[in-house]
Amino acid sequence: MVSAFIQRNVIQRIITIEGQVVVISPLRVGAGKSAISPGELARDVVLKDSTGRPVIPGSSWKGVFRSAGERILNSKGVKVCTGIGRDICLRNYGKYEDFQRFLKSDIRQAIDTFWKYTCLNCKLFGTMSVSGMVNFLDSLPIDYKLNVRTMVAISRTEGASARSALVQVEYVEPNSKFEFKLMGRNLPNYVVGYLLTIMKNIHDGLTQIGGHKTRGFGFVKFGNLKLTISGDPKIGEEDKEVPQGLNNVQGEGDDFFNKVKPYMEVFQNVKIPYPVSG
Repeated sequence: MVSAFIQRNVIQRIITIEGQVVVISPLRVGAGKSAISPGELARDVVLKDSTGRPVIPGSSWKGVFRSAGERILNSKGVKVCTGIGRDICLRNYGKYEDFQRFLKSDIRQAIDTFWKYTCLNCKLFGTMSVSGMVNFLDSLPIDYKLNVRTMVAISRTEGASARSALVQVEYVEPNSKFEFKLMGRNLPNYVVGYLLTIMKNIHDGLTQIGGHKTRGFGFVKFGNLKLTISGDPKIGEEDKEVPQGLNNVQGEGDDFFNKVKPYMEVFQNVKIPYPVSG
């Protein structure tokens, strides 16, 4: 039976997780290297909005969550694709062409095919021809400082320091703060637990954000967090309810993650019924 988790024609739940991102080590979500003149240092700049403020785009958050989630699901023994290139579930199971045909002729069959032959990441974050069930807002700064550090450039082809090549890397300084917000619809409790598990993974320093990770960049923590859920207490036959009173939870960092542990436990204990074997 197809869960309302992937249904677009009905809204049974609205989920919001919002708070702050506190920068622990230098952070660089880049805009690429700017054009340079001979004799000048290459400049690796931070992505900024139209007013010149640094920003962490929602697309970057989605990528971080998907890649961190892939590692978490693999460790749990759950089948998951990378979502990169041709490694997507519908192709891996030989159902991509059938799915595209059903989209034009039989939407119910298309939904059934998508439910059976896609992993949790495809359902939650989206895949070819299908948008995800969670949206990440751009993270704008609350308080920030920018700085520049001169580094030895790394050769992409040789994987080593390029001779006599230097680059000026612009970054957001530690102790800067950004907004954070994600919104989901029809997410089962185990999927809420999955998102919270990913967030705790980031909060605990197991996943970094942005570039120059090997140089210690990109460690952040979450603060002033709030989880709000309105609607049905659970979604789908495989889902489990959590204790009452956990549809509106607030807390700082570790305290928040301790309060929402029942959601993460539902995720750890759930038997995910998809994707089915070919």
